[in-house]
Amino acid sequence: MSASITPRTDRVAAAREVANATVEEIIALTTAITEVPAPTNDEADRAAFVAEAFRQRGYADVSIDALSDVVAVLPGRDRSAPPLLLAAHIDTVFPRTVPIAVDRRGDTLHAPGVGDNSLSVAAVAHVAPALEALGMQPAVDVLVTGNVGEEGLGDLRGMRAVVDAIPNLGAAVAVEGHSLGRITRRAVGSKRLRITATGPGGHSWGDAGRPSAIHALAKVIARLDEIPLASDPKTSLNVGLFEGGISVNTIAPGASAVIDMRSTDPESLAKLVNRVEQIIKSGSTREVPIAIDVVGDRPAGEVPQDRGIVPIGVGVLKELGIEAVVDASSTDANVPIARGIPAMCIGLTSGGNVHREDGFIRIPPLATGFAQLLLVTLAVTEALGSGELS
Repeated sequence: MSASITPRTDRVAAAREVANATVEEIIALTTAITEVPAPTNDEADRAAFVAEAFRQRGYADVSIDALSDVVAVLPGRDRSAPPLLLAAHIDTVFPRTVPIAVDRRGDTLHAPGVGDNSLSVAAVAHVAPALEALGMQPAVDVLVTGNVGEEGLGDLRGMRAVVDAIPNLGAAVAVEGHSLGRITRRAVGSKRLRITATGPGGHSWGDAGRPSAIHALAKVIARLDEIPLASDPKTSLNVGLFEGGISVNTIAPGASAVIDMRSTDPESLAKLVNRVEQIIKSGSTREVPIAIDVVGDRPAGEVPQDRGIVPIGVGVLKELGIEAVVDASSTDANVPIARGIPAMCIGLTSGGNVHREDGFIRIPPLATGFAQLLLVTLAVTEALGSGELS
């Protein structure tokens, strides 16, 4: 990391002071955001709430697109330079039937989805007023988004749309509530297939001998389980959903399964997908055809660890007394990383029980996590403004 983008001691101290003063405001907004339901593919209510939160905190040009992505602008000193995007997804894994009431217990906050990812949305909403309190304007424009479709079969559709709408995007930082100290530079790509077998059906006794859709699909899945998987680059295959049939005494007329395949290497992922599709097609017969539908396609890729945006994140954490862990994951950063745009994902605090109804976050580390977000924002925009980041 060049000297010009290394956080100065006085800046770090000032960022810590402002972050400490902002924590309770962030927690209050986190609570409010969490209690607005936002299942993946049903985020409109939360999008409207977040858009108003951005407006109230001084962002310009707040808009909501057709998918319910919220985008706002914090103007920089050089408005002609490529901007930085701060991305915090607003969707959660929980359906509307799950009751949500945030419970503060001492130094922890408990609720479904509180750390994944309501906290991050609240944090990016406070970047504008916090930088104003610091008396610092970013070197280039900062775009913030509360984007949809990060979880499950949302397939990063929100982040794709946001990045598509910013043709000159200079860099991106995805923000997650958990895992303070982690920097994700390698995008775990995934391909998800729904396979559906259709058979003639019939009575289990009277029509005994007819082919069953469940039996046919089970045979295919058993063959998939025999595929050798690479450990370097790490590649995985999982059949996470299987359903079908009508009753115990009915030959199943239909069955379906959803397959998740992942790798950090695009070529390894492509080879696995090709092998899986071959096995599925070989198991498809005239009596029980098996159809393949792509239900998820997240790109893989990576950015360098020794240059570009990652050393900025590592350097900021070091200034804050944290040794960074640089790793691989599937986040909104997948989209810009796969397109060759400098990008990474950072975390804001610690917590646990992610994707469970008893999820929680710890409040004390948030001051450091938010100071990190402010310092990364300033450092990355300065690097973009000076042409050091490309």
